[in-house]
Amino acid sequence: MSYKKKNRFLLITVLAMLPILYLLSIKKTIAYKNRYSILSKERKDVDKVASRILYLKQQNIYLDSILKKENVSVTNSFQQILLKRINTFKKEHPIDIIKLGNPIQALDNNVNGLFYPIEVKGDFNTLLQFLNYLEKEGLCEIKTFSFLKKKDYRRNKEYLSLELLLKKIITN
Repeated sequence: MSYKKKNRFLLITVLAMLPILYLLSIKKTIAYKNRYSILSKERKDVDKVASRILYLKQQNIYLDSILKKENVSVTNSFQQILLKRINTFKKEHPIDIIKLGNPIQALDNNVNGLFYPIEVKGDFNTLLQFLNYLEKEGLCEIKTFSFLKKKDYRRNKEYLSLELLLKKIITN
């Protein structure tokens, strides 16, 4: 055999072996490389998630400290929070809570809301200060209020009462 025939035979053999080589080794190498790039992207995503979780935990601790400072608990209902605010006002001003009714759910201007009826007694100036206090607290909206002169038949005395209807918007 001459060297030309040997070179042709070698070239044909190499060309015939290329698909076999591809199937046996190169295909697996390319698959492993693709799998490696996918896994490295997933690892970066996991690292981002881990740092995000750490950030959210720190933010949760910070927000809990603010809520604790404001004396607000997640388990407290709106009525309990409202009663606490009324009691803080009551410590400094002579008012008495006559009635703190159960909430009434109703639709007001196409908005779902809970309405809380409250009745408080005291003198006129203190009751005006109480209205102002509730408005500044911003817990809810004062829907209606009325001053009524009532009589206590046991003591045979008259007193001034303030009837309020507070509205809290329900978010679904």
